Amino acid sequence: MNTIQYTEKLNNMNHLRERNLFTVVEVEVNSLCNRKCSYCPVSILPKPSVLRYMSKDVFNRLIIELKKIEFSGRFSYQFYNEPLLRRDLENLVQQVSIELPDTYQVLYTNGDLLSEERYKGLKETGIAHFIVTRHDFSPIPERELQTVLLPTDLQLTNRGGIMSNLSESLTLPCYAPSEMLIVTVTGDVILCYEDAKRTQVMGNILESSIEEIWFSQDFVELRKSLVKGNRDKAASICENCSNQAHHKPNTSWFAL
Repeated sequence: MNTIQYTEKLNNMNHLRERNLFTVVEVEVNSLCNRKCSYCPVSILPKPSVLRYMSKDVFNRLIIELKKIEFSGRFSYQFYNEPLLRRDLENLVQQVSIELPDTYQVLYTNGDLLSEERYKGLKETGIAHFIVTRHDFSPIPERELQTVLLPTDLQLTNRGGIMSNLSESLTLPCYAPSEMLIVTVTGDVILCYEDAKRTQVMGNILESSIEEIWFSQDFVELRKSLVKGNRDKAASICENCSNQAHHKPNTSWFAL
């Protein structure tokens, strides 16, 4: 994506910002990963006690809700998982392309299962960019829409205190929960992508509309506290979190 395209895409999301809505949606379409990297909670947490795959009912409900707000931001398929374990991922990507044509679909993957066939299929159905993290530094074929990251390129965090504890809370603002909607495999909306234990559930899209969840009093108050830098007065994962990547607004929409 060149500078002009990037600017156009950001401008395309102004209607979301003007309504204090999120510009990023991250979806857990499956709950397992094929790796256990030392710096990831998957390496130390038990297997999550949730369904392996997001059901069609949950995914369809998510699309319906996003259509209501005319969502046009980034849409990606991850939450401590490997999305390519889902063999019908191309079908989900194509559905998003058809029903939410203004979204920018990004696939985050470790690349182990990213064959040339799957790359082409996902590209054709709507993935605009592939972010491939090679956790073991192993090579991967160069591709047009692909960015390869190595462990040395990552800004690692303590994952809300899961990987390690802080001696005292940070006082930096955090805009992640103000800009990102995180939807788990069961349809739960959680506060932040750092919440690998799924402790801060703000609602479920099968029970409430996304707008009802997003503008609920609890969610609004948590976001206000975090924007002010009051992490110690927000959720427990915020109190113990070392993430500094979202201390300024409009920094959550990652695109290349």
